[in-house]
Amino acid sequence: MLDLALLSRRLRRHGRLLFLRGAPPQIHSLILLVGLHRLPGVRFDGAAPAIA
Repeated sequence: MLDLALLSRRLRRHGRLLFLRGAPPQIHSLILLVGLHRLPGVRFDGAAPAIA
């Protein structure tokens, strides 16, 4: 999760977003629990097959 948060920060500095797609249910729950989906520059969709 920390790596994803840091990646989001780096991407945001360059005007880009981190779009998370298709996380398995356990990972989806963890993302919601730690609040990663609330970080600026992070978009989250729990319905598709991969991280894009």
